[in-house]
Amino acid sequence: MKVDQVQRPTILLVDDEEMVLKALRRILTSPEWDLVTAVSGAQALKIMGRQSIALIISDQRMPQMSGLELLSEVKCTYPDTVRIVLTGYAEMDVVVKAINQGEVYRFFTKPWNNAELVATVREILKRRQESFSQVSSFTDQLSRANLETVMALAEAIELKDHYTKGHCSRVRDYALQMALALKLSNSFCRDLVYASLLHDCGKIGVSEATLNVEGPLSEDQCREVQRHPVLGFEMTSKINYLRPASIIIRQHHERWDGTGYPDRISAQEISLGGRIVAVADTFDAMTSSRSYRHALDFKTAVQKLLDNRGSQFDPEIVDLFVSLLESEAKVKGKVESCRCLLLVGVTQEKISELKSLLPAGRYKLYAAESLAEARSQLDGVDMVICALKLTDGDGVDFLIDCRRLRPQIIRILLVDRYDIEVLAETVNQAGLYSFIIRPLRSTEVMAMVENAFEWQRMAKTLNFNE
Repeated sequence: MKVDQVQRPTILLVDDEEMVLKALRRILTSPEWDLVTAVSGAQALKIMGRQSIALIISDQRMPQMSGLELLSEVKCTYPDTVRIVLTGYAEMDVVVKAINQGEVYRFFTKPWNNAELVATVREILKRRQESFSQVSSFTDQLSRANLETVMALAEAIELKDHYTKGHCSRVRDYALQMALALKLSNSFCRDLVYASLLHDCGKIGVSEATLNVEGPLSEDQCREVQRHPVLGFEMTSKINYLRPASIIIRQHHERWDGTGYPDRISAQEISLGGRIVAVADTFDAMTSSRSYRHALDFKTAVQKLLDNRGSQFDPEIVDLFVSLLESEAKVKGKVESCRCLLLVGVTQEKISELKSLLPAGRYKLYAAESLAEARSQLDGVDMVICALKLTDGDGVDFLIDCRRLRPQIIRILLVDRYDIEVLAETVNQAGLYSFIIRPLRSTEVMAMVENAFEWQRMAKTLNFNE
């Protein structure tokens, strides 16, 4: 995908009849896009080899190479080009099969409805432009990001789908636990952390309507979602420090038996990082609720991993992960040193609720209503959760100061959902661990606090912050 070439999209019209091409040109001429034409599949492919094509509209019945044969080739070579076929009713069964297999995005029967065709083209290009703009913006932010910022940006991606909140950080922690148990190098662990956090970053190019479907996805929606490993790879492989992670991102939906996607590779062909993230990603997905199902309990999820060792997953990675999970379950509740949390701009009611939920003896909660008060309490604080807007200033500015004066403090920002777009530009400066979205849910805060300190412990072990 060429995210820098989306200023003015080009549509390629393909038909062996000049009169049909003239008709399509007349209907689709617009200042919003450029039009080019081809009279055969071979000529169309030559054109696509020379320039970027956003949308191809091809007749089905053509000599030498049919429309579906052309669009199948386009799917393999230029997967980001949207494909439409024009066909007659007699070929409907062939077209439906092509749609189901992903070769074609949509079809129109001849004679087509002019208004419907134009509206469809406009909608396709609008969605494509919006998706590419998001991708370009995110890629630009990643190119300037450090580890902490990548963590916060990964959380921001998840806001498109509220059911996956916290998913990337949990996958990161599971994956890193496996890497530490395998005694893998610090550089490998760092790449694995980046890949875990960003494994779903390609979903920034998937429509929110698809991500938030209330129930199983349609075949079209499945195809849209299944593009995210490739899109994520293309975004991250352009950035030097993310290039090793990009391979893992591309491969995290591959299967041990070779039936995964996008490349259908198998066993040792899949990178070790890809095999690790596949297990971590699936386990967290199974133990998290979705719009169409409840979370599985711990024992059921573990059994599903074991049932799929050697088919979906690397059996040795599954065995390692299950042993780590079982060991962790045995030592839960172990007493650790007390941690100090400073809550800035949080209501007293919510603070009282958090005090009742956080394990007694492990956390001390302090509160500040203003930034001036918060600054006077920074000594000895392990984590700050700060509201974005306070009576005497901006929460981001305060967290930037925290980073400069007390870099060891974990920084979390409390925001409203509509603030996220504004925050994207300031995230690099503050080096956030994560966001929390209002309304503040105590159970969510509790889980994030526990995860944050576990992450900090592992990061120190690997000297990630040096």
